[in-house]
Amino acid sequence: IKFIQIILYGRSITMSNEVEREYIISEVTPNTPVWRGEWDEEGVFVYQAYNKEIGEWALEHQKFGGPAWKPARMTWIKPSFAWMLYRSGYGKKGGQEIVLKIKLSHDSISHLLSHCKCVDTNRETRIKKQTHEGGGNGRIQWDPERDLFQSGDRGHVPRKMLRTRAIQIGLAGSLSEFYVNNILSISNVTELAHKVKVAHGLKKAQDTKTAMEYLQPVLPIERPYLPKLSERKLIELAMLPGQAAETVAQLGRGNFSCPVKQNNKNKNTIT
Repeated sequence: IKFIQIILYGRSITMSNEVEREYIISEVTPNTPVWRGEWDEEGVFVYQAYNKEIGEWALEHQKFGGPAWKPARMTWIKPSFAWMLYRSGYGKKGGQEIVLKIKLSHDSISHLLSHCKCVDTNRETRIKKQTHEGGGNGRIQWDPERDLFQSGDRGHVPRKMLRTRAIQIGLAGSLSEFYVNNILSISNVTELAHKVKVAHGLKKAQDTKTAMEYLQPVLPIERPYLPKLSERKLIELAMLPGQAAETVAQLGRGNFSCPVKQNNKNKNTIT
């Protein structure tokens, strides 16, 4: 495959003649959050954690469904493995005992994102907006990233990275249905999550570093990623410089209000 490197709004992007513009390979502008995750030419990997009944059914059938699956509820997918470990307690929280790695095609991810809007991650202002506004099926939010290689809170969670953001994608209704019907593969990474928990729980930082270096060959290689969306949509979702990106940059400074009008009352979410 031949790759062409270009500069787009201060971002160095690698474009291939087969996968167009999904690949970012180097530094970006300081005030623009970056999607980091594992991907290849076929697609993109995201993570979710479920109870054993839903998780085991999904692994067996390579899709979500079964008696315990509730398609009407909003589901959140996470490209960051470290953030998934934080959210699921390394696969130890109740109802999140099975950590799944799901693969979607580049086109499927782009379709989902094209129907999403940015949401406010400030609890107080978000509640006010939800009180006065209606519903939507797709949400994007940028939360503090978590460090896969270092622990925080005395080894109980991956370290919080305030000035680095991780993207979360919430899907409901027709978008959730599209997601379920377009999964390429589902694999079980629960054992890996448990191994990272052990490494993060070691008392000495050097011991954690050594343990994580030992695990590195089986850890996901997460790189910057740019979905195949219009320039206007990328700006709206804060993936290119603009008003949304500037306000997301305020998150690490303790001051943020999402600039994109948001309409959603559905608070019944699952991971």
